[in-house]
Amino acid sequence: MTEAEVSLRLAMCLSARNDVNQPIRVSIDGAHVQIEDREIFPLRDFMAENGWGILNTDDWRGKYTKDGCRPLEIHSRPGEGDVTAKLSNEKFLRVESKKGPLSRSTNSVEYPLIREAIGQLMTIPKLSDGDLLSIAVPDSERFQELANRWREAPLIKKVGLRILLVNRGGKVDGLTTLGIGLM
Repeated sequence: MTEAEVSLRLAMCLSARNDVNQPIRVSIDGAHVQIEDREIFPLRDFMAENGWGILNTDDWRGKYTKDGCRPLEIHSRPGEGDVTAKLSNEKFLRVESKKGPLSRSTNSVEYPLIREAIGQLMTIPKLSDGDLLSIAVPDSERFQELANRWREAPLIKKVGLRILLVNRGGKVDGLTTLGIGLM
């Protein structure tokens, strides 16, 4: 699953919840969508296939809407987090997403990917007291093993870092650790 898909599926899940306020912002690096004339991830098609329409633009960036859901603002500004949203409990969700295989890899690529996300969150330049720092990765067997083990690591718990597992069926494991209800 690509990083863009992980971020978008998480944002779609959040957009349907009553305990998440708008706007929900998704930052996607342009190189994850297109490099020169080569399409890497068909973002507009992906959004359309999932029932989302874009307002007033021919670009893949912009405001996407879907009946019954909060709008998604997709942009490519760096340094804001891959997915950000204000929660109804007045906290601010800041997520770093990572790509990854959906089946167990032979080279354990999941381990360095999740550690990279931890490093990114631990080195962000600005943090507010109400920020909930989270990592979103594909929901696979190996990522589940790592998430279950690392959610209990003393420093992860002390910092309050959350690990979210995103699947293609629209479910996100780990949202209850955000204090925003059950999925």
